[in-house]
Amino acid sequence: MENTLSTTYEDAVRWIYDRIDYERVRPRRQSGHFRLERVERLLALIGSPQQRIRSIHIAGTKGKGSTAAMVDAMLTASGIRSGLFTSPHIHLFEERMRVAGRMPAPDELTSMVRCLQDILQDADADLIKDGVTYFEVATLLTWMYFDRNDVSLAVLETGLGGRLDCTTICRPVATVITSIGLDHTHILGHTIEAIAGEKAGIIKLGVPVFSWVQQPEAVRVVTERSAALECELFLGDCDIFERVQQMVATDVGKQQCTDDSGRPCQRFDVTTPLANYTDLMLPLLGEHQRRNAALAVAVLDLLSQQDQRVTADSMAEGLASLSWPLRFEVVSTAPLIVLDAAHNPDSIEACLHTLNSQAWPAECRTLIFAVSRDKDADQMLQLVRPHFKTIILTRFETNPRSYSPQELADLLAAGQSPETADTVTVVTAETPAEALSLARKTTGHDGPICGTGSIFLAAELRNLLRQSDGTN
Repeated sequence: MENTLSTTYEDAVRWIYDRIDYERVRPRRQSGHFRLERVERLLALIGSPQQRIRSIHIAGTKGKGSTAAMVDAMLTASGIRSGLFTSPHIHLFEERMRVAGRMPAPDELTSMVRCLQDILQDADADLIKDGVTYFEVATLLTWMYFDRNDVSLAVLETGLGGRLDCTTICRPVATVITSIGLDHTHILGHTIEAIAGEKAGIIKLGVPVFSWVQQPEAVRVVTERSAALECELFLGDCDIFERVQQMVATDVGKQQCTDDSGRPCQRFDVTTPLANYTDLMLPLLGEHQRRNAALAVAVLDLLSQQDQRVTADSMAEGLASLSWPLRFEVVSTAPLIVLDAAHNPDSIEACLHTLNSQAWPAECRTLIFAVSRDKDADQMLQLVRPHFKTIILTRFETNPRSYSPQELADLLAAGQSPETADTVTVVTAETPAEALSLARKTTGHDGPICGTGSIFLAAELRNLLRQSDGTN
């Protein structure tokens, strides 16, 4: 490790970004950095706070970040000092870690990095000889932040998979597996069953499990793993397992609404195994977000049996107050611009389903699209093509894994038939800024413009829009 300690915030952030980053560089499947005993030894260097602080552990192909944010918001509204760990961030690294909704101030992050550097300098050489990865550093800093700020319950989103993820070294009171889909197949496996096995690796002996997996093979894996570890299992929208109880999210009036600040939202009911919760308000759109909310409510419902601070009112207040950017986020109204962090076929389908529910005609829509090389770009492009009049293909600039615009154009052209060749206009732009400018010129005043395909693209577009309206 380096001998120079960080003295400024800029130094600290630079040191963090110098680590091996599996979000930015495609990892080797058998990398030794995935060994959990290594993570446990690293955590021991900072006093093993994960053994003292209880947690709610959340995995899934999509929806795990939103579900984690919902759980955290309801805990905070209930007066429970919670910590939230999610990834990746949008604008600042420290967005990944929050206590009672607050991320570390620059001087706090600098202090923690300096402390961690000092600790690592004195660590066993065999532990740090290959360096400490970006996600390991993020995990260590998060637990340090939680420990310093007296967190009583941590909400942890897995970074990759579950079985060998850094966050799996924890002491959960509940585990959640939101969904299973084909993503990160080069690491997690090429079948739903294999990926389900990796996600189900977060399940621990006797800890209740909540899940909305739907494929029969995924349900089987989660059910068998839960039974083997003597865990009570709650499966959403499923009644084929006798020991499994239902959770159902339903519409109230099947209409969207706006909250007090004018944000679009939806109202719905949730029925858990223990209670009915009616007329909940969620400032996130889409059927998939109602499922995520049902899982989050069911977890809080279980906690309410142990902590009287968790009530129906505090849960409703937490959901209504939720702020979770880039999840079908309306960031502009003139023209209408929506940004979504969808980054695989499953989440693209959810984004399109939500887009189509808004009654915005496809002939008026413009798409800005970029995607990482480790994603199924071909399938994602075929999914989006029928839903837009103009598709602007670009690349994000903050991550080297992006496909080039021309590569995406070639993929899109190869997959279209003569009948559909003239139904969409495809153009390329070398940067998100150029793509946004083109979209504004070619889209009517009412839009909509949709930016999706990667959280990196959505974050860069969001930053451009914040800069242009002076909010950055």
